[in-house]
Amino acid sequence: MVPVLLRQGGSRAALAIVLLVATLAVGGGALLRSAEYDEGYTSLVTSPVPRPGWPEAPFTPRDVAPLLEAVVPPAEVSRQLRETDVHPPLYFWAAGLLRQAGVTDLGALRAFSVLCAVGAVAAFMAAARVAGLPPLAAGLLTALSYGFAYTGGVARGFALAQLLLGLAALAVVVAWRRGGGRMGLASAGAAGLAAGLATFTNYLAAFPAAALLGWLLIAPGLGWARVKLMAAAAVPFLAMQLATLSYFLPQRGSRPEQFEPFALLPALKLLGQFNAANLFGGLPLYAEGSGRVVLGAALAALLLAGAIAVAWRWRGLGPTRWLWLGAFAAPSAGLLLLGALAGNTPVELRYLAFAAPFGALLLAGAAGALAQRHPRAAMAGLGLLLVVQGAGIAGMALHPATRQAYRDALAALAPALGPDSLLLVPRGNDGVGIVVATLREAPPDQPMLLLRRLQSAPLNADLARYRRLVLLGITDRDGARQAEAALATLRADPAWREAASPWRDARRGFAAWVFQAAPASGSGVADLPEGVVIGRPHHGGEEP
Repeated sequence: MVPVLLRQGGSRAALAIVLLVATLAVGGGALLRSAEYDEGYTSLVTSPVPRPGWPEAPFTPRDVAPLLEAVVPPAEVSRQLRETDVHPPLYFWAAGLLRQAGVTDLGALRAFSVLCAVGAVAAFMAAARVAGLPPLAAGLLTALSYGFAYTGGVARGFALAQLLLGLAALAVVVAWRRGGGRMGLASAGAAGLAAGLATFTNYLAAFPAAALLGWLLIAPGLGWARVKLMAAAAVPFLAMQLATLSYFLPQRGSRPEQFEPFALLPALKLLGQFNAANLFGGLPLYAEGSGRVVLGAALAALLLAGAIAVAWRWRGLGPTRWLWLGAFAAPSAGLLLLGALAGNTPVELRYLAFAAPFGALLLAGAAGALAQRHPRAAMAGLGLLLVVQGAGIAGMALHPATRQAYRDALAALAPALGPDSLLLVPRGNDGVGIVVATLREAPPDQPMLLLRRLQSAPLNADLARYRRLVLLGITDRDGARQAEAALATLRADPAWREAASPWRDARRGFAAWVFQAAPASGSGVADLPEGVVIGRPHHGGEEP
């Protein structure tokens, strides 16, 4: 007898349980993880000042809270995206409308992403069911994929794009089932629209979106109807691409140094690592020494076993198998091509997360096909995959190795903070990512001062009233230079004495330093060398 998870259907109660698991998996990370670098851009690009100058004197998070809470209408968001950002507008329009309705808290914006992610799981389960694959297994494997769960819980456009890709996948399969009749053509048009809107949410969704629609050209059993279906899908999809280009072209060259120069072998290595991380997350990061090597080897073996199972039961996946394989491979192939054309290596886990649901559908289909003859073996393999995925999801929410460090750092620094301490924060590339994440995680009345990158000038003399300086070394490229220069200055100044470092993240090279004012030290300030000053705002590029 085929196990419940591997049947080509499921009761409403079972489907509801899968969606509950998805809510817990995605929502756990959204609830417990620190504010992140990219999420600051979501708030500010929907505000009147997308690149704030920030006060030049010490200020507190409470002082600038109105700046983070202000919001502008969609037309202004569009203008600001074309001038200051590199993203299409659909998600930011939605985020802006939510913020206009009073949803300004980061947790509430993340909740919107969680709802989109859970909706995406439901859409992919529906697509699996129509295609004859086990929907419950597909839903669980999708929800517990690290890349999907992580990107589904942040205040960015990934979850909305996944939802639209899920709807596009469902509509493509329905169009194939219905053929060239009225229902089939309507479904193909809906698929093209959903796929186009996914691109209008995230440029990189274009790769799996195109693969989904392109499958209609090779889908079995359609005959000449495939031409009508493809035309019905192409019209709304191409119309959305024209709209997307109006945002892409003004900003296409604005981040030339974001990625490392292109090299084929390192790019292929990164693609392999991040596609594995899509399923299992950062599990090897939780071990040390030889344990990390052993765990990494075990996970590689498990991934290889899954690939072998898909290849072994390939025909058992049914007529839609090339649809799922093409959409799974498209993000990797697209990033590799994009990197080769642009001369850089744009390979990141969040970009490959769009492949996760399609990999889940392949694995679920293979397990379902295997269950026809070997139900116990199929269920054992699926169970092992789900357990390992669950461990990765737990680590995503709880382990510091796989989350951004702002919350952990400020918690460790709490004994050194307070009204008589000044938190020194690198301004970073353009005063958004590092600054806003720190503002969200720091105590509301904590005095802080931004380190800027201009000509040499003295620190403000008002710093004499502080007994302690705390330098937060969570940085991007520009922020690293700002922090290093400030650290060198403070160590050279007899007015300050360095205390023990209360926090360090050796894996990422981040740290924090505490300096106590020396007795009878006078002003307790020093001239900063060229490269770190408090002065006029510098408007740099985009987020890394």
